[in-house]
Amino acid sequence: MNPNRTLSLILFALLALSADAASKREKAAVPATAPMTFAPFPQEHELASIWNDPDFARRLYGSYGFLSEAEPRLNAEEHQFYTNKIVPLLREDPKKAIPLLESRAKPGTSAQFDYLLGTIYFQNEDLTNAVKHFEAALVKFPDYRRAQKNLAFALVRDGKYADAIKPLTRTIALGAADGKVFGLLGFSYMNQGRYVSAEGAYRQALVFEPDNVDFKLGLVKCSVATANYDHALALLEELIRQYPERDNLWTLQANIYIQKEQPAKAALVLEMLRRLGKANAQTLFLLGDLYMAQEARDLALAAYLEALDKDGGQNVGKALRPAQILVSRGAWDEAGKLFVKIRSAGALNAEDELKLLKLESKAAMASGQGEKAVESLEQIINKNPLDAEALLLAGDFYAKNGQRERAEFRYQSVAGMDGSSFQADALVKHAQLLVQSQKYTQALELLRKAQKIKPRDNVQRYLEKIEQLARTSHL
Repeated sequence: MNPNRTLSLILFALLALSADAASKREKAAVPATAPMTFAPFPQEHELASIWNDPDFARRLYGSYGFLSEAEPRLNAEEHQFYTNKIVPLLREDPKKAIPLLESRAKPGTSAQFDYLLGTIYFQNEDLTNAVKHFEAALVKFPDYRRAQKNLAFALVRDGKYADAIKPLTRTIALGAADGKVFGLLGFSYMNQGRYVSAEGAYRQALVFEPDNVDFKLGLVKCSVATANYDHALALLEELIRQYPERDNLWTLQANIYIQKEQPAKAALVLEMLRRLGKANAQTLFLLGDLYMAQEARDLALAAYLEALDKDGGQNVGKALRPAQILVSRGAWDEAGKLFVKIRSAGALNAEDELKLLKLESKAAMASGQGEKAVESLEQIINKNPLDAEALLLAGDFYAKNGQRERAEFRYQSVAGMDGSSFQADALVKHAQLLVQSQKYTQALELLRKAQKIKPRDNVQRYLEKIEQLARTSHL
């Protein structure tokens, strides 16, 4: 038998029951072959675990029934039309009932037709028409509880969280509140940055569903947003004890410790996640950063290397940021080991290759391997003659090794790059070379130009000393 036909037969046998009674009987009666989703969210959406829950879907499917004691009534003619014309189509395929319902969903007719039409559109993910017909039902019967509720749910499903708040709160006022209503209200408030209101809604949701992880996580996020970190951590401790296998809980806990400026505790949390075998590449890169913040270079390197293994060569370029951290901290040996791992992990794109060459040259220069460094720099310059930093670093090497003309050429190339962040530095470095040759007038010209581009106190003091030297040399 067609699953939709089976479902419709069950649902319409419940027309005169209350909402709670209907829900219980539907739950027991719906066959295993019946569809278990209702306009489902994609699995990656934040609300997927709430919305796609089978029990929640059953309640939405139950929307096709009528609650005669609490909703607009059908007159005798409308009831006959509904029973003889609409019910058979709903049993066969609800979409086939749309034309007949459209013909009846007019001013002066029962709001039930507008509501039922909206529910069919909702089930079939035509959210625009669903909202339109739920609103039409509410114009006719403002206290229509399920129309308010389904209107709110359709707006949430459509991502219109600000618009969903009013019908959600109206649903609560009409006495149709449950855990999902409060939970979606909390999510909608949070989406609008109304964290205190969201926290209140999530607390009410947990009264109905005390074990709902999503609602507890909503409370955690509200606490973080209002800087109530200790409360957020207490909630997470409880959740982690219940669900230690959920890596997102550990990661969230670590991020809160980072916001509290407690890197050691954050590292401990991520290390636990690592030992559980749940740490992904991104988590391990973060763990490495935390170890570097504590000057634990060997532990940081181990985390970075493991992150590259976890990544499997999918995005080798991500390792350039930790490589930059190691270089900036003067961790030359660790940086060298990471360079080797990066090159063996997979192919780099052209831009990342240049970045790695530059990092390798900086590390080599700082560790006394100037020839190796300048070889990397010249590779960069050949590929990109306008790389100001590489030109400047090469100029520094030539200047230190007595190759004055080559150094001046590199500095002049950068000095001519208007708008470059390295332009002022190149002018100062070129001026220093000229001072060594006692060409004070030319040096002063370059220093003054550098100060116009990027004024600095130390450069000004150096300029004044050269002015004194220039005056003395003319005596």
